[in-house]
Amino acid sequence: MAIDFHQVIDADRPTTTKTRFRADGQQVLRFDEEITDPISTPVRQQLMDTFGAALKQADLVIISDYAKGCVPPDMIAEITAATRAAGKMVVVDPKLADFKAYAGASLLTPNLSEFRKTGALAGDALEDIAKAASGLATSHGMDAILVTLSARGMLLARADGSWHHAPAQAREVFDVSGAGDTVIAMLAAALAGGVEMEHAVTLANMAASVVVGKSGTAIASPGEIILMAGAPTPPTGWDQCASACEGWRGSDEKIGFANGCFDLLHPGHIHLLRQAASRCDRLVVGLNSDDSVRRLKGEGRPAQPAERRAAALQALPFVDAVAVFGEDTPLELITAIQPDYIFKGGDYRPEDVVGREVVTARGGDVIIISTLGSHSSTGLIES
Repeated sequence: MAIDFHQVIDADRPTTTKTRFRADGQQVLRFDEEITDPISTPVRQQLMDTFGAALKQADLVIISDYAKGCVPPDMIAEITAATRAAGKMVVVDPKLADFKAYAGASLLTPNLSEFRKTGALAGDALEDIAKAASGLATSHGMDAILVTLSARGMLLARADGSWHHAPAQAREVFDVSGAGDTVIAMLAAALAGGVEMEHAVTLANMAASVVVGKSGTAIASPGEIILMAGAPTPPTGWDQCASACEGWRGSDEKIGFANGCFDLLHPGHIHLLRQAASRCDRLVVGLNSDDSVRRLKGEGRPAQPAERRAAALQALPFVDAVAVFGEDTPLELITAIQPDYIFKGGDYRPEDVVGREVVTARGGDVIIISTLGSHSSTGLIES
């Protein structure tokens, strides 16, 4: 994505630097180096001039108020008024307890802690939050307020009293750094694209669920959001899989690959995939298409169509993506997704495994996993 980047430089003000201290991957301390005094009048004028020029090309404006002196309340009001006068939406991530500073915003995105500071909340039940948020939106001329609720998801309350709750996506939370920025960025992208506000909230919820499962400030790729949405894996889903892999690589995650027909899932399959998943960060499974299985196994196979076999694999908690391939070997798929490891079960020799050259060229490897007993789909079908 091309970004038209505008910046205003203040030689007397350092860029805010946040240093995070971690233990076993979890943040235990953060040290900030910054100046939070209000910006000077000349710098403010530069910012407003730059904003005025950028507004002409923008579809939507985001104001991220960190209360660091860069966008004081009167400047927020000026930006909001100019944006709404231009017929465009303004989405604000607030920090101040008095939401009057954000009057006229299209959408406000406080977290529950920030929302409590308004003093408007009578209780933590969803109905209480919705009532308070709708009341504040009405009082300050806003279209809606979205309150992020951590493990409870998000609640969107409109000024007309209607509200929508998006439950959190089930996922292990590893690091919440930058989750709020992800929410407002996804919301803005969706709203600017014409998506209804309730649907935009659902997308933002999914994007946030992706990034909190990663270490540090991270991104959510389009492929990861699609996978989080539970979209079925079509036979032509390589682009989706490759996009997800690109996002994982951007977060320094190691990608593993295993493939097979998986006609009837049995303990041997589960053993292979679980062992494979334990040796990488993300596991992609290549699944032979119906025609491919028929060529390899003969007429009468597969016992289940690709859609059902893919659904069974996707239900496994240690499988991150499934892609169907129609060739006799997964070489083209491996080349497309560029995994770090290929996992095979049985008595294969690493040098004989299809795709070995692809992963070794990346500095990866082929890993052979011992089989569990003599389980086989063919044996189950014949019995």
